[in-house]
Amino acid sequence: YLKLWQLQKPSLSKYDAILVDEAQDCTPAVMDIVLSQTCGVILVGDPHQQIYTFRGAVNSLLNVPHSRIFYLTQSFRFGSEIAYVGATLLDVCKKVRNKTLVGNNQESDVSGVGVEGKVARLSRNNQTVFEDAVNVTGGDSPAKIHLLGGLKAFGLEKIHDLWKLLHPELKLEIKDFFIKRWAEKGLASIRDYAEKAEDKQLEVKIGIVEKYRERIPELLERISQCHVLDPKDADYILGTVHKAKGLEFDTVQVAGDFVSIPFTWPYLGRLPRSLPAVPEAIPEDEWNLLYVAVTRAKKRLVMSRFLADILKVTKEYYVRFELTEEVCKNMSLWCSEQLCCNSIPADSVLIPKRINFVYVRILV
Repeated sequence: YLKLWQLQKPSLSKYDAILVDEAQDCTPAVMDIVLSQTCGVILVGDPHQQIYTFRGAVNSLLNVPHSRIFYLTQSFRFGSEIAYVGATLLDVCKKVRNKTLVGNNQESDVSGVGVEGKVARLSRNNQTVFEDAVNVTGGDSPAKIHLLGGLKAFGLEKIHDLWKLLHPELKLEIKDFFIKRWAEKGLASIRDYAEKAEDKQLEVKIGIVEKYRERIPELLERISQCHVLDPKDADYILGTVHKAKGLEFDTVQVAGDFVSIPFTWPYLGRLPRSLPAVPEAIPEDEWNLLYVAVTRAKKRLVMSRFLADILKVTKEYYVRFELTEEVCKNMSLWCSEQLCCNSIPADSVLIPKRINFVYVRILV
């Protein structure tokens, strides 16, 4: 219908101006409709938040005729610490150094220490979201959760129907019309179809069924019972970055299923020449997803280990200088690096002390 409307060359020129938000995610059809108008047009967007190229979106912000460009580099959402992580991602992974992201004056924290209250756990894919839901709703004190987009959009019923393909002897009713077509062929056949058709969403649901198998009915029931409609009532808000786009949360935990640079500390110092080529081999959408996840946080960001490793590429080791006499009260003055036996002179006025971090735990 959108293409049909475009071909009809609609006129919106009775308006004084057209404002387009999230312009980096517009398809060529939408941009053609907008730019063919005779009234004023204002495009607003962030090219580093372009995460829908798989749906045909193109970054039109810098490629369309324009009379003015204005850059908004200061965030009104978070403070300098979270802004620094976001700017470092752009620097290391996308080689963007000329447009610096800065935060506002409010305090923000990236250490992960002392995190309390409601937490939003953002993931790259739905399988991790499901695993998070299983983990936080288990035990003696199951947490209340809210799945971004709701239970129906997540597809718990389809996961249940796929599980039924494993047990044809039970003769359970399959509600989903498409999955019902595979009732006689079984789960292996629909998995083969999903791989050949490159149906990623279906592949994820099949992967969940194959991982948890006989536990699926119990887990689906548990997740449904622990789910609350209002995110304000939840202990954990769980979802993918695509579902979290445009939202913000006081505390964000970044899952470990995002793309990462394929080497970690302490090997970073040995590969300075190969570093520039590594991120370029990864699609920009993947780095954008990580950037969007980080910038959903307002007050606290709890990082995964791989995210901290990316920061170390820029020689950021998160140390704080403190008075030597104060540090001596609680610890000996020996270098904390492995295999280093150097002592720190007692007459030193200041001593660099590494900040302790708490990282997101990857539970399986």
